[in-house]
Amino acid sequence: MQMKRKIAAIFAADIAGYSRLVAEDEEETLRRLASYRSVVDDFIAKAGGRIFNTAGDAVLAEFPSAVDAVRCAIDIQESLRTRNMAYPPSRQMSFRIGITIGDVVERDGDLLGDGVNIAARLEGLAEVGGICVSRAVHEQVANKLSVQFADIGAQEVKNIPTPVHAYMVAMRREDGSYSTPQVKKLGAKAAPAPNWMWPLAVAVISIVAIVSRAFSTSPSWSSRRRRLRPRARRQAQPPRRARLPRRQLRRPVRRQRHLQARQLRPRR
Repeated sequence: MQMKRKIAAIFAADIAGYSRLVAEDEEETLRRLASYRSVVDDFIAKAGGRIFNTAGDAVLAEFPSAVDAVRCAIDIQESLRTRNMAYPPSRQMSFRIGITIGDVVERDGDLLGDGVNIAARLEGLAEVGGICVSRAVHEQVANKLSVQFADIGAQEVKNIPTPVHAYMVAMRREDGSYSTPQVKKLGAKAAPAPNWMWPLAVAVISIVAIVSRAFSTSPSWSSRRRRLRPRARRQAQPPRRARLPRRQLRRPVRRQRHLQARQLRPRR
């Protein structure tokens, strides 16, 4: 078994909604798949590519150049779009294509490695009838083809540990203008806390709890808290009215009675 590594542009394509099309009309779908596959295979061969794996409606191919891979993908989508115009929208058979550049392993004519997996995930990000490429492909193609791109940023894809920075290719309409790809906005996920943070957080919480309990149960702190309570209570109460001695309160009453008695006493 001979294995060797190489750098290649990986092309991944499959049909959007293929299972639904087969369920609605299996024979007609399979006939059209064979017709469409012949178109795809011809374009790949003319662009210098090589198909190294197929599975149902999926096609995996390699190209020696990222420019050739993107140009081939655009030609395929434009040709199939013209063919789909003869069918109603519910029966149209449209491909999604993903392209990346990666270091892959060749074994018995098949290619393996992260490059193949990333190309398949980019194909899942592409629009129906559209093309999605990685940042490495965009850097190789941006100044060599008259193609417009839409940056959709770093995308988290299945079974790939690091996010993949992706770009959508703007497809040309019938009038010659280019469509604006719809950017898929994925909800930002908060990064999980590292594993070493949990023991540290538990230790800090335990230390704070122990220190606070030690302060609350220490005799000096308890006695100080009891001494402070009456003072706080006295400061909170409103000031009382000054009370005069009882003798000072009775003196005006006695004098008033004495004056009344003198007025009532008969004069001699």
